[in-house]
Amino acid sequence: MRSQLSFAAILIELILFAWILCCPAFAYGSSSEDLIGAFSMQKTIKLAGSSECFSSSDATDPLIPPQSQMAGAGALADDQPPSLAGFDFGPATISSGSDQTVNLTAHVIDDQSGLWASAAYFAAPSRSRTAVAFFNSGNRASGSSKDGIYTARMHLPKDENNSVETGYWQLLNVTMADGDNNRRVLSANDLARQGLPVRFLVT
Repeated sequence: MRSQLSFAAILIELILFAWILCCPAFAYGSSSEDLIGAFSMQKTIKLAGSSECFSSSDATDPLIPPQSQMAGAGALADDQPPSLAGFDFGPATISSGSDQTVNLTAHVIDDQSGLWASAAYFAAPSRSRTAVAFFNSGNRASGSSKDGIYTARMHLPKDENNSVETGYWQLLNVTMADGDNNRRVLSANDLARQGLPVRFLVT
């Protein structure tokens, strides 16, 4: 009786061994090709924002705050970008015979780290040239970095004939960055929906 049980056990082991040899992929759950594919898979996703055309991401970008001012992650970490509470500029019409400067005012709010810098970008009628006005602590007229009024003078670039292009100069965007490098980019359409000016005329 004992020899019959031993023989049956050996027979079962042989059958299982033969079955494993015939079906290695099924027995282990995946083939060697599957394993190679799973461990060698790599995918890169690049995200682009609308500010990419108008501001760089390197250290020369004036809207990037120093690393020493950027707070680390935590329960109270600043993850909200600044808000534009008001924006205006003048004159609405500029004579090509004048000094071709535009006076701008911006009201910016940021409830935690405060505004580091902001920039308003304008394009010439032909889009061949751009002009920019920067707002930071150096030209804050009143308030604080968390709720401040900023003023700036923007000089329009001249062409090879030493003249400013005539026609409507259009706002491209207003970009704001706080002390933790949280950014908000508002397009001309965003400002127009708030009833804010987005272009001026050079005659």
